[in-house]
Amino acid sequence: MPKESRSGEPNHIQRFGAPVTEKLDARRRRSPDFAAEIEALHVLTRALNVSDTEMLQTLVDIALKLCNAGSAGISLRERNARQPQTFRWVALAGQCAGLVGHLLQSDDSPAAVTLELGSPQLFAFPKRQFDCLAIVTPEVTEELVVPVPGTPEPWGALWVMAHDEHLHFDSEHRRILTSLANFTCAALTIKQAKADAEARAEDAEAARNALSAVEAHQVDFIATLGHELRNPLAPIDTALAAAQKLAAGNAAVLSALAVANRQVRQLKRLVSDLLDTSRIRHGKLSVRPAIGLLGDIVKDAMAAVTEEAERRQQQLHVTLPAYPVTVFADAARLTQVVSNLLSNAVKYTPTGGEITLRVDAPDPGTIPEDDSTLREAIITLRDNGMGIAPDVLPHIFDMFAQSPSARTRAQGGLGVGLSVVRYLVNAHRGEIAVRSEGEGTGTEVTVRLPIVCRTQLEHAAATTHGISPARILLVDDNADATEALAMLLTLDGHEVKRAQTGLEALSIVESFMPDIALIDINMPGMDGHELARLLREREQCSSTRLVALSGYAWATSDPAAGESGFDCHLIKPPSLEDLADVLRGLPDH
Repeated sequence: MPKESRSGEPNHIQRFGAPVTEKLDARRRRSPDFAAEIEALHVLTRALNVSDTEMLQTLVDIALKLCNAGSAGISLRERNARQPQTFRWVALAGQCAGLVGHLLQSDDSPAAVTLELGSPQLFAFPKRQFDCLAIVTPEVTEELVVPVPGTPEPWGALWVMAHDEHLHFDSEHRRILTSLANFTCAALTIKQAKADAEARAEDAEAARNALSAVEAHQVDFIATLGHELRNPLAPIDTALAAAQKLAAGNAAVLSALAVANRQVRQLKRLVSDLLDTSRIRHGKLSVRPAIGLLGDIVKDAMAAVTEEAERRQQQLHVTLPAYPVTVFADAARLTQVVSNLLSNAVKYTPTGGEITLRVDAPDPGTIPEDDSTLREAIITLRDNGMGIAPDVLPHIFDMFAQSPSARTRAQGGLGVGLSVVRYLVNAHRGEIAVRSEGEGTGTEVTVRLPIVCRTQLEHAAATTHGISPARILLVDDNADATEALAMLLTLDGHEVKRAQTGLEALSIVESFMPDIALIDINMPGMDGHELARLLREREQCSSTRLVALSGYAWATSDPAAGESGFDCHLIKPPSLEDLADVLRGLPDH
């Protein structure tokens, strides 16, 4: 707890003058660059597997770039030093880069003031207040400092400096820096936990338990990142869908929107892969088999990659059995398996390359009526792309595994997709194998699944998402997300009301009786669960279908979900298909 002076102000403020932090919110906030932040996440995730020095340097390089600063750095406490407020500049970027390792012997530093105040602080011309900055050149016009949290005490501080009087930091820079500081905390905690586990290596059981806890912390942290990234992706995705409806007939605009859509799909896939790793860890990534047609599953997977393959002028050949093949499998998860493998083939095959997909399966009509044994379907995918090096091939299914050549590609992914694919194949009691003669020789993937059954079905007819107009209440503290989704639903003919807080939603339902309410669970103040309970108590909402929205994978499959007052749960951002399914469940009105 900060030590207060007699006047009620922390000691540092009386000695060095108060920061000018209030200016952050007074200044015009710059527009967020979510694409740059997604790419930063990509880089930071990889940095978890390198040394502390490289990982911290990656962090400050990203802080420098995202904040457009002149200098950036991390000040960590010297935990073994005699003076508790001694800091060392462990990683620097920009014009201060040559000062790495500089030790601040006293507590007269921006980091000390920031930690004592316990929140991000902005300092104007800090060299005039702190003697420890005298070695910094050129002049520092502003310094934004945020604490790096930790237990039992903060690790230190992350900061950016401006050396140009025309550069001013704002609340958007504070948000970015705070997010990076939280990542720094998690990364340092993971590194410390691993170091502690290795130090206790003599006790093998204790070491295994510690490493397991580290892995759980890492997966949970990645899931949290995925949740946070869904917030900006949701309004972007729905706004693009609305823009496409509004731009119907304008070829130039639709062409530009198509480019944006491809990039958003790539970002959504990265986030979905991250969330699936969390679902696996929590045992929530399950399969729900049902009777279906293998041909429909493959065609759905093909639809997800055909546009990209055509853009790359690749030859995509598919061979299916001449007869309908009935399977007992989770169609959605099996589509995910095939589309992921196809996407990898498209991604790592050069322009003009060739990709072949072959499905071999017995004719269900030849299976005796009294034989319930599931027969095997074999899916073989070959490409003449970049191939896989022999030393990488044994680890291809490991989490975050990638070859060095794959890391250099702009769309290299996070290296978690094949890990999820193997999990889903195993969940279907199947096997997957990957073969390659080396880099530049192409790749062959074989998936064997015991899913073919006798039951015969006709191919499903094309469906539409046409649904009757409904009264919809959107409740989310993210204004951009609700605005974009409201526009899209309104264009489809629904009557939509929006609220950013639970109290605002309760006020709206006094005069508006929604058929369905989409409610964000994690709102400040009154959260989604409390709002759902209060809506249930109102007679005008007795028939309202309450749908919870959450970015966390495990929240949507919680066995106690029915006790929360919601009729169902959806992951943010909800797809149009998910919303259509929920709306179709409404009674005719």
